[in-house]
Amino acid sequence: MSILIKLRDVRNLPDAEAQVRKYILAHSAEILNFTVYDLARESYTSPATVIRLCKRLNINGFSKFKLLLAQELKYFENNEINLLDSTIIEENDSSDIIIKKITSIAIKTIEETRALVDTETLTKTARIILKASILDFYGVGASNVVAMDAAYKFMRIGKNVSIFQLYDRQYVQAVNSDAEHVAVVFSYSGETKEILNVVDVLRKNGTPIVSVTSSSINSLSKVADYPLFVSARESAFRSGAMGSRTAQLYIVDLLYAICYSLDYNHSMRKINQTRVSHK
Repeated sequence: MSILIKLRDVRNLPDAEAQVRKYILAHSAEILNFTVYDLARESYTSPATVIRLCKRLNINGFSKFKLLLAQELKYFENNEINLLDSTIIEENDSSDIIIKKITSIAIKTIEETRALVDTETLTKTARIILKASILDFYGVGASNVVAMDAAYKFMRIGKNVSIFQLYDRQYVQAVNSDAEHVAVVFSYSGETKEILNVVDVLRKNGTPIVSVTSSSINSLSKVADYPLFVSARESAFRSGAMGSRTAQLYIVDLLYAICYSLDYNHSMRKINQTRVSHK
């Protein structure tokens, strides 16, 4: 889990903590040589504010924060990722410029999401998916499109899947779920009211929950058994829909590929059996 991406994407920070966040993102390399007092001084806050921000990110102390920061700065440097970059389509952009910008957004979104991937959690998630009797997918709006793509992929490798577009049907789907099911829930914000209602039902029924959300602190990832995160990089039109779809599809592909690998012979046989001939 990238602490810098999580720091950038966290919402509703108190003003003082937001000041610390802004300074860290703008001077990440310098922070490695700072004490907590140095950072407090340079951000015009207090050591207590710095520590509170670390705790908000589930990091125990500023020294631990610096250790994690040092481990990931090289990744961002090697992949030329600027966390503060905001590539926006402007009114007078040519088609060629738009193509370059959209391509850049897609690449950087995937690279940032890769930095958020916890391999151990992803592998555990794949194993629980393979064990599930029924695999249920949930999502509204753009997230439902991703859920449908995921359902088809896993159906191809022999999983018994369930997916609905309308909320009332997803709610009934959750009511009929139990511990033999696994629910894969897509919500970029992690705060969609309908999805949280569904998740509340799933939890009461003892259904294992896989969440795919942005890295910001959110209600869905807090209650999920297997939380997975995607980049919240701003999209070309100042909304998260384009970038979130790209990132969520990337996570789906990772999960699908790992599941395929863990049960390789069975998956290959199912893929061959489900290949539709147009002859």
